[in-house]
Amino acid sequence: MANPKTLDEHREYLYQMVKLQFFFLINWLSGHPKETLSAVLRNRIDIYRKTSINKELLNPAAAKFDCPEWLELEHRLELVYKQYKDNEAAFEEEAFAVFKQTIDERVEKDYKDESRLAGYQCGSLRYNEHEDSLKHETTSFHIANALQPESIFADPQYLPRCFLELMRQTSQKYGSIKLYTGTWLNSLPRWLELFPQEWQDNLSAENTDVQWHYGFWGQFITARGTFNYKYGEIMRQTGKMPFYPKNSSCSFVNMKKHLKEKYGVSD
Repeated sequence: MANPKTLDEHREYLYQMVKLQFFFLINWLSGHPKETLSAVLRNRIDIYRKTSINKELLNPAAAKFDCPEWLELEHRLELVYKQYKDNEAAFEEEAFAVFKQTIDERVEKDYKDESRLAGYQCGSLRYNEHEDSLKHETTSFHIANALQPESIFADPQYLPRCFLELMRQTSQKYGSIKLYTGTWLNSLPRWLELFPQEWQDNLSAENTDVQWHYGFWGQFITARGTFNYKYGEIMRQTGKMPFYPKNSSCSFVNMKKHLKEKYGVSD
């Protein structure tokens, strides 16, 4: 059984993720010269929520990009970029140095934050809640790891059971008959095995318009919640993410049939 990560390991995770995101930032700007540094920092990477400027939990209701403390960090980062935009290694280190103190101030709170699973109704799966009483044919769902430090793939029947519970709840609440999600996991063969052929047939093209959320950046986090050095190195070597999100959907009928035939689980 894997051991839970330590505070030191969490600090190292934050350090390495932020450094990788600065690597991404300078490379993205080199290929998108019309985009501003501020826009990339705010919209394509999630460094804000890893700083002490984020007074809330992991997913703040709204980022306070207009506060003086954040604007000062952006200004200092702009100066670093102007000096080192042709030297990505130096930029990464100097940019990290600008943010290190505010990251250190956040580490312990971040480590103790258990809100990442808030609202997850079905183990490691969460569906969108609807306040109205109308029928919602399609259930959009999200993925987390409720088994940390173990992998959600460790028990082959775990995710199938989560999906069965999700389909049971949403069919009763909303009359749902279809599943849908967009995630980097839709590019991962081990994940795709969970779904019927209909899911494979409905896969969209890769979305390479990188955004700040875990639909893109979750792949750099291990099952234990530490930094995924393997995938980080792939990004550094290729300049690209190992996996990009795709969207897909399938019917409850085909999903249930597949889960019963492949994993022996049924409702």
